[in-house]
Amino acid sequence: MLTMKLKECCTVIAGQSPESKYYNTEGIGIPFFQGKADFGEVYPTIRVYCSQPTKIAEKDDILLSVRAPVGATNLSPGKVCIGRGLTAIRPSADLDLKYLLYFFRYYEVQLQEKGTGTTFKAITQDVVKNIEIPIPDIDEQKRIVSKVDELFSELDNGVETLKKTKQQLAVYRQAVLKEAFEGKFTAHIPCDVELSWASEEETKSLPAIPKEWQYIALSNLGDLGRGKSKHRPRNDPKLFEGGKYPFLQTGKVKAAKQYITEYSKMYGEFGLQQSKLWPKGTLCITIAANIAETAFLGIDACFPDSVVGFTPYEHIIPEYIKYFIESQKLRLWAFAPATAQKNINLDTLENLIVPYCSVEEQQLVIAKIEARMTICDSIEQTVDIALQQAEAMRQSILKKAFEESF
Repeated sequence: MLTMKLKECCTVIAGQSPESKYYNTEGIGIPFFQGKADFGEVYPTIRVYCSQPTKIAEKDDILLSVRAPVGATNLSPGKVCIGRGLTAIRPSADLDLKYLLYFFRYYEVQLQEKGTGTTFKAITQDVVKNIEIPIPDIDEQKRIVSKVDELFSELDNGVETLKKTKQQLAVYRQAVLKEAFEGKFTAHIPCDVELSWASEEETKSLPAIPKEWQYIALSNLGDLGRGKSKHRPRNDPKLFEGGKYPFLQTGKVKAAKQYITEYSKMYGEFGLQQSKLWPKGTLCITIAANIAETAFLGIDACFPDSVVGFTPYEHIIPEYIKYFIESQKLRLWAFAPATAQKNINLDTLENLIVPYCSVEEQQLVIAKIEARMTICDSIEQTVDIALQQAEAMRQSILKKAFEESF
């Protein structure tokens, strides 16, 4: 079979980033893609435009990510400006576009291995231009594409079913939490703790709960507080001098399944003065970027003011509050202003109305939630394994297409 270098059978256009002053989100100019960030399955999502483009790709040129990460591909949705993270590839008349796209998706791992650099991997234009491509005659290219399409179609049907299953699991999880905090999992044991209950005006728009339950503001169920940052730059080296107090970044809350034990930085004495050392067992609740993510501290640690710490009073089980916060994600997101950086303030959490019941009922609610969530976790793990196997099968199909024959 004939093999040619990319530069011999395609037009290769290296991206070049315009000055940032020419970027906009108002649709002025043409769409601008800096790298892989906006890639989809086939076409990227348009977010940014450029009024004075430098390098231009045309409709259905292959957009190849050449830096951080290397190898991902999409098709150009039209005439677009490309930054230095991309290279546009336009096949000659003797090369089928979809055949070339499938080749690059087959070749992605090998291309990643050619990346160099310490901060992030990148490949040079010389590497791109000298990629060797097997090129059968055009009829054979179309036959290969047709067979890959057929096999991918069958695979995609299965993947779509698996993804719908994950979506249904997410809906079921929320349904479980909703029912749990409406009292549908309990025997309605009467409350015996006197508290400052929320007013009728505050509770009239909330779901009905058992008559033995009461609504109360979260601030009346425990102590809440931010990480106590004094607005110094978060990466100020002085904060970390002589570090000995674990400092947890916001992303660690979302990444943790239940307990946060990993950290990459440590505050020193000066850093501790700007913050607070929260005790092991504190419930962490995020209020910026990823709102209402929750996890418990598995160690004594500091965290930024984008995280709120909650320590419950004696008559409140912390897991009960954790699951309640998770049930309120959509509601809490609604309080966030319409800005790029979504966030809510501490007052929003303090005034969050919680359905309160006795310790015995809290234990029952937690047990029934966890029993149902364990089943969900098991199903989701099976689905995730199947999705990984589907992706491996996709690569196996491409390998057969370009290394063997159908």
